[in-house]
Amino acid sequence: MATLPQRVSSSHPKYIDDSLGLEFTIPVTDKLAIEVDKDLKNAPEGYAVVVLDYGDQAAYMYPQPVSVGGNTLWIPRASRRAIPMNYLEALLNAKEKALFQAKTGVPGVEYEKNRFNVQILRMPEGKAADFKKRNDSIREKAERQQIHVE
Repeated sequence: MATLPQRVSSSHPKYIDDSLGLEFTIPVTDKLAIEVDKDLKNAPEGYAVVVLDYGDQAAYMYPQPVSVGGNTLWIPRASRRAIPMNYLEALLNAKEKALFQAKTGVPGVEYEKNRFNVQILRMPEGKAADFKKRNDSIREKAERQQIHVE
């Protein structure tokens, strides 16, 4: 896991991702998601603990800005981070269309998928039941679209 953030300078909000050696800055008006210990005990109450995966393009190695209600939270990748539920919902509601083509020459099938690969390590108390209910409806939608979900 990356140990983020490490402040580069006290006069500028610059940070370094030690695992990749990438330097990044965030605007002074924005916030950086809180890093959480391995045992998850230092996560603030009411926050979800997540790990945002690296993407498949170079730009997806840097922290992901997520904006809700005009406030931006930067979520570094590949490290445990505590984020408010509304930011988690924004991440999970970000969708993109992808094309699946079983073999060359066969028409592809377009499907909708999550834009970000997010591992949810812990949900805030009382929010897990709401999420389970919502995920069940997502599963039903996928089955209607004839996408197999296990």
